[in-house]
Amino acid sequence: MKTSQIEMLLYTVELGSIAEAARKLQKSRTTVSAALSTLEDELGVTLLVRTGNRITPTEIGESIVNDCQRMMVISNDIVSKCLQYNEGIASTIRVVRDDSLPEPIWRDILTRMSRKFPNTSISIYVAPSPELEEMVEQNVVDVAYGILPINSQLLHVQQNELGQIRMMSVAHKEHPLSQLRKVSPTDLESHTEIILNYIDDDELMVFEPTSSKYIALTFYEHLRDAVLDKTGWSSVPALLINEHLRDGTLKVLKHNRAMNWQSFAEMTKTTMPRGVIIDWLSEQVEDYLLEVSE
Repeated sequence: MKTSQIEMLLYTVELGSIAEAARKLQKSRTTVSAALSTLEDELGVTLLVRTGNRITPTEIGESIVNDCQRMMVISNDIVSKCLQYNEGIASTIRVVRDDSLPEPIWRDILTRMSRKFPNTSISIYVAPSPELEEMVEQNVVDVAYGILPINSQLLHVQQNELGQIRMMSVAHKEHPLSQLRKVSPTDLESHTEIILNYIDDDELMVFEPTSSKYIALTFYEHLRDAVLDKTGWSSVPALLINEHLRDGTLKVLKHNRAMNWQSFAEMTKTTMPRGVIIDWLSEQVEDYLLEVSE
């Protein structure tokens, strides 16, 4: 039993005519008729009968139509996956990212990605920026996207910078630091800082606190929300707070290091081939960062 025979059977049942099925498949009527007869001989049953001017399925023929449709779907999937493999497109992709880019951007990229690579299974995980490189090095994921740690690169991880993220030290407009005409390092140290935490060697770590009083949370969005709740001050990606800066809810602290740029990068294992999907994904992120920097 061949998939070509199954396809001919399905078209004949759908169109009610061997001649119409032959035209649809761009084959001769004789070829289709012979293939269907061979299929019936192989299965030992009659699948089709002529009723007037139409071909209709027998009881057994009707009962296997759904199974035949499933077989064609599976067959087409197998062919597509093999073609995809030959084109360098992975059947699965494991991605980890931080949350320094707005969530709608990733939703849009994921939607377009699933349409462009319909036969690829996609797994996306969100983790704090300091955990990304190690997840790549330990082969937990295929690629990571996020803010690069300053002066840090693991031996077996390749970093490909895609753009720059502006970080801003901010506080709620009613926070004491927002009332100061000039903020000193001592002022920062005397108020609660909202900072990132992360897991390293099975231990919960705090990422480079400025203040001795801090609250450590996992994601930049959590940092932003804590600042909006007047819990403390924090350094967060400008892309996550632009609307709050525009409406005046948040204020950039008047400190000489209140704004700085950090690299946003793709991270892959040096021994792993990049592949078409990673190239495409990185291009989308790079284009977005270029657009928002203009």
